[in-house]
Amino acid sequence: MRKFSRGAVAFLTLGAFLLTLGVAMKVYAYDRLAVVPLDQNTQQVLGDDNANFFDADNVAPGSGAITTIATVIGDPDLAEEAADENDGANVGVFTKGQSTDNNDQAPPIDFLEQTFAIDRFTGEAVPWSGNSQNGEPVDYEGQIIKFPFNTQKKSYEYWDATVKAPMTMEYEGTEKVEGTDGSIDTYRFTGSVPETEFGIREVPRGIFGLEDTNSVEATRTYQNDRTIWVEPETGVMVKVQEAQKQWLKLDEPGAEDVVAMDTVSASTPETVQATIDDYGSKVGVLKAVRTWLPLAIGGLGVLFIVVGIAFAVRFRNQRNSDVDDEAYATV
Repeated sequence: MRKFSRGAVAFLTLGAFLLTLGVAMKVYAYDRLAVVPLDQNTQQVLGDDNANFFDADNVAPGSGAITTIATVIGDPDLAEEAADENDGANVGVFTKGQSTDNNDQAPPIDFLEQTFAIDRFTGEAVPWSGNSQNGEPVDYEGQIIKFPFNTQKKSYEYWDATVKAPMTMEYEGTEKVEGTDGSIDTYRFTGSVPETEFGIREVPRGIFGLEDTNSVEATRTYQNDRTIWVEPETGVMVKVQEAQKQWLKLDEPGAEDVVAMDTVSASTPETVQATIDDYGSKVGVLKAVRTWLPLAIGGLGVLFIVVGIAFAVRFRNQRNSDVDDEAYATV
């Protein structure tokens, strides 16, 4: 009889432990795994071998290969400041430096520096006094460097740094993205920025087909058809493509618009493969913890509890039977 009581206690204890573990894994473990590292340090490289651009080195239109390099670095100390401003929310602070050039010589064709705070789970921008772009305060909105963990098949707002405003990225379908030595399943999102004025640039008057008498201030316009391939479990942007056009325009009779940028730049296969290597193994772990693993462990716990109850009932019945036998023998 004692072995039955010990068995019941063992199964009930183990069952309760597994059930608690399953609940804790669902409630707590996933929230701790599905966050952007505070000290993240990553780099994306985009390229186009056949771009047209305004060559800053020669102050004239040019063509050929261009490369865009974007580096994102986390700052844990600033993250604490941003968290304090957001009532202790789980936020991270990152600096992104991005340059586009044709020959790696100063000045670059284009340069961007951003500092921003984001929610570490959703990847969405959050208010913070230190948010800036090229040294100027800015109120970021939407996704900036990633999509949410457990990305859904819906539209998301995504920050466009050129026009300093969010654009809508629509879910278009699923697609396998190839690297140099592997592939990964993604959700494909697309969105467009219509031609928009975004700044002024001083350039020689002669580039517009006019007499080259002096420098003039030309209006800069921009449009972009952007495609982003997102691994949905992690929200990481595996591949980015930007079909971007920029013009220089002068409001004078006879002035011809000048193409400042005409490119279809996309993440290089090496960049895609590096992302697959870094995040591929995390996909299965996150999905398991988010979906079937807590259910499996919790279900096993319930099964052990049922077995423990069965042992306890059997032990009780056996004990009652023994009591009855003893009473009968006494009579």
